Amino acid sequence: MAANGKRRFPGWTDTWRQDLLASLVVFLVALPLCMGIALACGAPIASGLVTGIIGGIVVGLLTGAPLQVSGPAAGLTVICGEVIRQHGMPALGVVVLIAGLLQLVAGLLKLGQWFRAVSPAVIHGMLSGIGVLILSSQIHVMVDDRPRENGLANLRSIPEAIWKGLPLPTLEPAELRRERIEYLQLFGQLHERQSEIETLVARGTTRHGSERQQQLEAEQLTDFVPQQKAIAADLGAAVSRLSASSIAKVNGARTEALAAAVRKAQREVNLAARDLAAHRLETVEASQAAAQRALADVLTNVKSHDWAAKIGLLSIAVILLWQAFAPKRLKLIPGPLLAVVAATLVVWYFALPVLYVEVPDRLLDGLAFPTPNVLQDVPLRSLLVSGLMMAVIASAETLLCASAVDQMHTGPRTNYDKELTAQGIGNMLCGLMGALPMTGVIVRSAANVQAGGRSNLASILHGLWLLVFVVFLTALLRVIPTAALAGILVFTGFKLIDWKGFWHLWKYSRSEAAIFLVTLVVIVVEDLLIGVVTGIVLSAVKLLITFSHLEVELVDLAAGKSDRRRVSLKLVGAATFLRLPVLAAKLDEVPQGAELHADLEHLDYVDHACLDLLMNWAKQHESSGGSLVIDWGQLHGRFRGEKRRVAKPSDSEKEEEPQSSAA
Repeated sequence: MAANGKRRFPGWTDTWRQDLLASLVVFLVALPLCMGIALACGAPIASGLVTGIIGGIVVGLLTGAPLQVSGPAAGLTVICGEVIRQHGMPALGVVVLIAGLLQLVAGLLKLGQWFRAVSPAVIHGMLSGIGVLILSSQIHVMVDDRPRENGLANLRSIPEAIWKGLPLPTLEPAELRRERIEYLQLFGQLHERQSEIETLVARGTTRHGSERQQQLEAEQLTDFVPQQKAIAADLGAAVSRLSASSIAKVNGARTEALAAAVRKAQREVNLAARDLAAHRLETVEASQAAAQRALADVLTNVKSHDWAAKIGLLSIAVILLWQAFAPKRLKLIPGPLLAVVAATLVVWYFALPVLYVEVPDRLLDGLAFPTPNVLQDVPLRSLLVSGLMMAVIASAETLLCASAVDQMHTGPRTNYDKELTAQGIGNMLCGLMGALPMTGVIVRSAANVQAGGRSNLASILHGLWLLVFVVFLTALLRVIPTAALAGILVFTGFKLIDWKGFWHLWKYSRSEAAIFLVTLVVIVVEDLLIGVVTGIVLSAVKLLITFSHLEVELVDLAAGKSDRRRVSLKLVGAATFLRLPVLAAKLDEVPQGAELHADLEHLDYVDHACLDLLMNWAKQHESSGGSLVIDWGQLHGRFRGEKRRVAKPSDSEKEEEPQSSAA
């Protein structure tokens, strides 16, 4: 216990052994997820790994939630993928930077708790919609295919992906398999080299500023010409090899289609080289993109969809079997890691011709740093809207995750404002580095708690292990089949679809379940921003309807000692200006000269408009010989928002006259 009575964690010197073990477990969980989420975004693998490193080391040092682990999250893949598809990786860095700045400002202004004030129906509907999008896109990647242009197209083409992966693959002769792998690796490396050139060219060409500046940029393009010509030469050599290959002897038609795709790629790469050599700033980006697409088509022609599908299914099966049958003492070993290891070993042993993870030799070469020309080439409004959306979703996911982690341990509670500030600083760094955005992630955080993590040292160390791995062991990443990572993401997307939460909402409130469903559908059919805004608007409409609901019942009472007619007015709900016409109509039905008793027991709230109506009506009714029996003190209490008193009155209170007035 601390001196102020609050619980606190012991120092690192007391917990380093437990934190060291926990950090290794979290590292093993984080490694495949960092790569897989980058893959789902359509971003370089390096961008996901850098986010994991920053989330561990930087946010771990500044955190307001000691046992929460931060890194790239599945919940942001839709926004990231959309920004990358429309504006490119450099624009994503600017969006992440804006989101981080907004989080930092919100944390400094102590707005952390407000980010939690979102309807659970919207949150779960959003995550479920994201789950559908991840699942539908990664099914295509799991068969070594490319995702379609949007979520609806991905859903519609799922049968096509299943059809591609359905056939039982044949184990071709070892020589043929090795040759296919060589071509996959060759074209994969050429594709990666072309991606690096495209990124570096985009990074170094602003096409704005003074004439002298543009001339210097154009001259620098010449530096990439030798690399571009080397890719074209490798493609030419590949065409020559194909005609005499074992593949051509077994399947001539497929080999001819592949050779045609390689020749087209060679032409596009040569055109890109000419634009670079001629300093054509106005066409260089388009020619680079065309060369990139042509090399992607080459890869499509050499892929084995059937084998890739089986590797993806293997990774899913390993996760399911491990969760169901793993011995209790081995539960700490993460299922996704075992899935990657198992799939990689099978692919290596049988020499299967599938796609592998593309990673540059140096981590920084795989990053697309934001450049000033992004602000000139991309509409500022688009960047700001994406940044705001990313900040809101990342903050909500982080703080909801922190609340869940708080329930898993007995240490100090989360400081939401401090955690939000730390997330903002972390995302600003990710933006400057051209990496993916981060949030607090429940899978890694839960693994940290279950592995015995005691302080933020575990998160910091897990970031250090990621850094050491990607710096010194990059070659190991290149032997991982892409389909294995996609299989993990298909499983992750399926788990994000919260049907249990939907049925719980359905039993609790049909309207909340409808908001969940509408949010999910709009996210899938339109986009994430429109879906979330739709859910929030529907929640606000529901709240407005709830607080404007008022039942007014007028009942004749039996005559008492006097001959005056007695009437009861029962108010149930909230008496606001929206329901004032209903209240006024009922008051008009009160007989002239009657004694009206107002029952306020079930009245939750009254606003100034209805309060003023009752007071004016009481004066008019008194002038016509009637009276109103009402507890004005209780009514004014409802006006001030005071809750109904549910305790029974004492005997002395029963003997007193009720605080009422006859007007």
